[in-house]
Amino acid sequence: MNLPAIAKQTYDQLKEQASFSKITDFVVHHLKKIASPLERARFVHHVVDDYNRSVFSHPLVKQYSPCKAGCAGCCHTQVSITEDEAHLLASLVENGLKIDHARLQKQMKAGNDSAEFYKLSYADRKCVFLGSDNLCQAYNDRPSVCRTNAVLGEASQCSTEKGLNENQQLRLIKTSEADMAIMGSFMASKSNGALALMLGKILQSSSKNKAKKKSFSNNAEL
Repeated sequence: MNLPAIAKQTYDQLKEQASFSKITDFVVHHLKKIASPLERARFVHHVVDDYNRSVFSHPLVKQYSPCKAGCAGCCHTQVSITEDEAHLLASLVENGLKIDHARLQKQMKAGNDSAEFYKLSYADRKCVFLGSDNLCQAYNDRPSVCRTNAVLGEASQCSTEKGLNENQQLRLIKTSEADMAIMGSFMASKSNGALALMLGKILQSSSKNKAKKKSFSNNAEL
């Protein structure tokens, strides 16, 4: 199971505390009741946003956090997502959202190996949903991990353009409850992994299915 490092760290620290473990259990239990992968992903996003709201709206966070529209330092890092989130992102692409498929293929080759991912150039590590204006084209449906990426300090501290060592001094804004909810979604998911790998597999599978249906339809007309 490919798990988000920060959420996993929080879970390991707090899983024995009932007030936190019940959050994970609630998410796992509730996801079992939802049939649609898109709705499951959106449910988790709603829960994560609810827990983040009070923390991210704090005056000091608003004043000292560079995490605002147009700041995209963390959008060149490898992000873990659930299968449900991959289906949600794939639905955006299938409904007309344009992404760089060549860049997606390069990122897919790294698989879930972060070391291989960071061997790619900074430009090739750019999230396929990040627009030329540094705005997320999938913002409303962005993964849960992206919803918790917030720091205090300068935007330059988040840059990985020259390697991962640049961001060692980051002061993360953590919402423990949101992390516990995220862990619940990963535990309930059939599969998890790096965004590019998960998204690419679903898009490829969808493309093959469409090709089969088209071939079947053409043969039926003969």
